[in-house]
Amino acid sequence: MSWKKGDSGYEADLLTAEPSGFETITLVPERSFSFEIVNERRCTGYAPEPGERAVCPEFRKIESGSQCSECRGKDIYSGYVRGDKDTDLDGSFSVYMAQISKMVKVGVTRDRNIPSRWVEQGADFGARVRKGLESGEALKVESRISSDGLAERIRKEAKLPPEDKPDLLRQEMKQRDFRGEVQDVQDLTRYSTMSASGFQRSGLFEGELESVRGQVISNGRLAMPLTSGKVIKKPEQKGLNSF
Repeated sequence: MSWKKGDSGYEADLLTAEPSGFETITLVPERSFSFEIVNERRCTGYAPEPGERAVCPEFRKIESGSQCSECRGKDIYSGYVRGDKDTDLDGSFSVYMAQISKMVKVGVTRDRNIPSRWVEQGADFGARVRKGLESGEALKVESRISSDGLAERIRKEAKLPPEDKPDLLRQEMKQRDFRGEVQDVQDLTRYSTMSASGFQRSGLFEGELESVRGQVISNGRLAMPLTSGKVIKKPEQKGLNSF
């Protein structure tokens, strides 16, 4: 899943990997979908350069995650994810805190990726607490904050239901003496507030698209994460554009 800024706010695209390349499906509200997410994974390729994506040469089946070991080794972001000091990533980075449902997390992203990074994560509210850092220093700050009790990752199940007030975020910022503008993230997207009461990681998804929140889609009844690496089955005798 990827996000871009459109005329009506941030909107999501479903990017699918196939042996021959990639295909993009824009997730438009009220568009009808019918597909099944199954318990099988394939490698989604790697990033050879910033903003680029290359297919896995073998389109390998994998047991977990979204990359085979070969593609992970080629990916320019692998060292950054591991926290290696000798990383190829240059630039200016920010440390942020984000409220997602009833939890608050800490994270690192490039200065220019705020607020889009919060949108990608399905945050309700976000605040930048440090900016203009080198990648290594930003990761150290993140580590110090997370060791003080904040999560670096939040499971998709815990990202619902949405919260309409940033009280938890403000409380955590005050406790750590951080200052920064708190932004309402969901107001930045073109989608309505997610109202689904059910959640499942695999199975059949049918009906009109109600909302998208981070990597999770909803038809108003069921919320389902579009997890990177998971295989999506096409409806029988229909092409991908029939999703």
